[in-house]
Amino acid sequence: MDASTLTHIAAIVVGMLITLVVVKSFQAKEANSVITPANATKPTTRKRKKKKVKATNGSGSSQGVKAEEVPVIKERPLPVPLNEEEEPASTREAPKGNKQKKKKNGGQTKPKDTSLQQKEATSVKQTKTNSRPAPKTKALPQEQGKKTEPQWETHKPDEEWVVEGPKKKKNRNQKPKSVKSANVSQTSSAAASTDSITVNASKIGVVIGPKGATMKALEEATGCKLDINAPSKDDSSKVKKPQNATIVITGGDAEGIAKVKTAILDLSNKGYAKLLQSDNFGEFSTMVHPRYLSEIVGPGGKTIQAIQSALDVKLTIPSTDWKPNAPKVGKVKLCQVGIAGSKEHSKEAKAVIQSLVRWHHHEITHPGLIHEQVDVPQEFYHCVIGTRGSEIKHIRGNFNVEMFMPNEDSVTDSIIVVGKQSNVDRAITYIQTLIDRDTEQREKKYNDEFY
Repeated sequence: MDASTLTHIAAIVVGMLITLVVVKSFQAKEANSVITPANATKPTTRKRKKKKVKATNGSGSSQGVKAEEVPVIKERPLPVPLNEEEEPASTREAPKGNKQKKKKNGGQTKPKDTSLQQKEATSVKQTKTNSRPAPKTKALPQEQGKKTEPQWETHKPDEEWVVEGPKKKKNRNQKPKSVKSANVSQTSSAAASTDSITVNASKIGVVIGPKGATMKALEEATGCKLDINAPSKDDSSKVKKPQNATIVITGGDAEGIAKVKTAILDLSNKGYAKLLQSDNFGEFSTMVHPRYLSEIVGPGGKTIQAIQSALDVKLTIPSTDWKPNAPKVGKVKLCQVGIAGSKEHSKEAKAVIQSLVRWHHHEITHPGLIHEQVDVPQEFYHCVIGTRGSEIKHIRGNFNVEMFMPNEDSVTDSIIVVGKQSNVDRAITYIQTLIDRDTEQREKKYNDEFY
């Protein structure tokens, strides 16, 4: 074998010996640190030396006066597992702190009673199962500012060990069940008396009314309070999509909230609320071709505003996808125009709408105007309309009248001229002149003498 091989073997053997020595030293320390149940239940005591204070008499001589005895602080016994084997009391070594006591008593120790040891073993079991924090102890007045160990109750031979945990604090926030149920009922009623509804932001003005009159009337009729959260005009102008506004309803009962929600929907969709009307209030309707909806509304809404203000009614104009230049397939679906108000006024409003559809005017909507029908053969429509509508534009501009050509949806086959009486007469004369001029040109074109 080489010298290097022998060196490696020797190093391995030395390492193993060192490992065994270290392991044995740790095992010895652990054996010394094991505390038996009998030893654990016997608390160690520490005595404080009594200090002598010299006091001077009146004659100046000093006498030794004993100071007050400091109470003994006993250490807390450590819990020991019950499955360990107990050493006999004769083989255990007495603690150092009890040497002086043995010498004073002549080196004799009193044997402990077996029943006491059993009680101590049960008390150790209780301390192990009850893992509660130890109570804090206050420092003695003589040792304030110094670290002191926790003070535990001394063990009396006639009493068992009792471990007292921290007292449970009463929950002051806990209320009786009756009060809690009352609070729950109050919160549920409060939640039930609050609701909200979302409408189009452009219809908020109708809900509020002039100077808030409509909203105040709704609050008085239902006993609810309305809070409107609507976007500002600047935000609505920047965003092209329609924005919504939220109306929060608070207070009142469930019936009142249902009524005010229905009234708000009616105001935003129809422009009126049945809740705010009189007992004679009724809802009516009339069917109209979508071509004439613009006639009912008028330029800038002037026509419909005149009807509503004059007759104290509310008109509802439906939305439609009909376009005049779109190709026609089948019959056009008529639109239902809603009329809401008293029976008499609603009947008058219906007559006004029918007059607008037939003759394009009414005394309420167009005061001082009349209409005249002009019978023009269909072969002369081109000369009345003119190239790209030049003649009809000339008639409307120069004579200040409105001229309506007949179509398949018209109630008459004649041309209707609407305006003041004098202007209408002048327009009819010019139309007749156009017809005569076209007739002469035709005769001249097909006359033999011309060729």
